[in-house]
Amino acid sequence: MKKYYLFLLFFISVTVHAENDKAFFWQVSSDKATVYLLGSIHFADKSFYPIRKEIEEGYKNSDALVVELDITKIDHNVYNRLLVEKGIYKDGSTIKDVISEDTWQQLDQRLRQLNISYDDIKNYKPGILVLTLTSMQVMQMGFNPELGIDAYFLNKASSADTAKKIIELETLNQQVSLFLDIPDGNLLLKESLYSLDESEAMMADLVRYWKAGDEGKMNKLLFEDALSDNPAFSAIYDSLIYERNSQMSLKIDAMLKQQGSYFVVVGSGHLIGDRGIVGLLKEKGYEVERR
Repeated sequence: MKKYYLFLLFFISVTVHAENDKAFFWQVSSDKATVYLLGSIHFADKSFYPIRKEIEEGYKNSDALVVELDITKIDHNVYNRLLVEKGIYKDGSTIKDVISEDTWQQLDQRLRQLNISYDDIKNYKPGILVLTLTSMQVMQMGFNPELGIDAYFLNKASSADTAKKIIELETLNQQVSLFLDIPDGNLLLKESLYSLDESEAMMADLVRYWKAGDEGKMNKLLFEDALSDNPAFSAIYDSLIYERNSQMSLKIDAMLKQQGSYFVVVGSGHLIGDRGIVGLLKEKGYEVERR
């Protein structure tokens, strides 16, 4: 049975020439405001640039840049302190104690492949370990968070010539807590480890769907097939995706009820599907145009 992997929702890292793409980009309008919605690729490379003209114009015409989290302003001392306080076992437990034998065997193999000492990660909780391993894998494939689409626009918003007000939809503490409070850490880690084995093959499909702007096939790949193959993922998706979509759409709804123009950049997985932000805004009666 073909596997579909949760970590790809957050680390979609595809090689495309963005100037010619049909990337996930919408314009949402009310009688007072305009919101542009762009599906971000968090890890990318130089082949993503230049950005398509319509997207750049949307940014230029906006009063503010809206992101999940302003990654350029993260205090790494604060981040590391959060990990120590919340993401590491302090009662003598280790990751091996809280996962199944099968998951442990996969983890041990992956650590050897990545040349990571078990002693360096043994006290990590499953969610933090998933973030660590998937980030390392994607970067080893040649993709960099500093070249991600959200980082690109955050840098523009901080530049004197193209400066914008920056609005965050979430906080660092909220994002870290998402992975610490995961409903089934063993399942998340197990499936993520499977994904690391086949991530390059999965990228071929993701490249085609993102370049073509094929929302239906991307949604099927990341959501419908994943939940069909593994219904136990439902609680994890609720926590990591759907509940966040609901909260972010409420904040975007508030923006549409006041004067202004906003350029919103969030992970592509948050926008698509019936429970995605685009669908939720349509349900509220807003005019939504695919650009």
